[in-house]
Amino acid sequence: MPAGTVPVKLFLSARPAASILGVVVLLGALAAWFGTVKTPLPQAAGQDSAIIPLWRLLVMGAAVLPVIGLASPLAGLELAATRRLRSMQRFYLAGSGVGSAVIFLGISALAMQPAVVAIMARGWIAWFGLALVAGAVLGWRLAWTLPSVIAVVLWYWGFGGNDQYRWLEFSARPYDDVPSLVLSATLLAVGLAAYAVTPWRRRRLMFWR
Repeated sequence: MPAGTVPVKLFLSARPAASILGVVVLLGALAAWFGTVKTPLPQAAGQDSAIIPLWRLLVMGAAVLPVIGLASPLAGLELAATRRLRSMQRFYLAGSGVGSAVIFLGISALAMQPAVVAIMARGWIAWFGLALVAGAVLGWRLAWTLPSVIAVVLWYWGFGGNDQYRWLEFSARPYDDVPSLVLSATLLAVGLAAYAVTPWRRRRLMFWR
């Protein structure tokens, strides 16, 4: 066995990549079969409840899972990460993130309308960015916390009444809504920036000072 394959195998063995992709497949199947099922949730506008289709909840789950997958039982040792380990971590995040998005959206597209799939893709980008922020600050196992809090805020205050959503509701606005697309892209950029400023990189910057 080539020596270079050993660290890669060790890196992958400490992370549940196969389990995450399996759950993403399940979420995609649920979105395809039951995604249009609507559930009422409390909301601030008026007395009526907001009607939330199930696919909006499933998108968030599919976007957060790849980030949670960065968690490792060897996290303490990985704080002193080498360039090689950081490189593997980046490839792992990119591969699991893109793979999860393609799998989830691809399965969903079998039954969902293209306009809805476009909204799902935009929401996936935003949730993924928020999960990166939470993971970088609180630890990868807690990457779900910030998306969950933001989801509650959006679902409660994002509905403006008369079947209209406020501009910040990136998970429900029409697929061609430019402000929502800009907001989602911004959240992704913030998440990638938070991921880049790891403890290892912060120590390196302090050393050069």
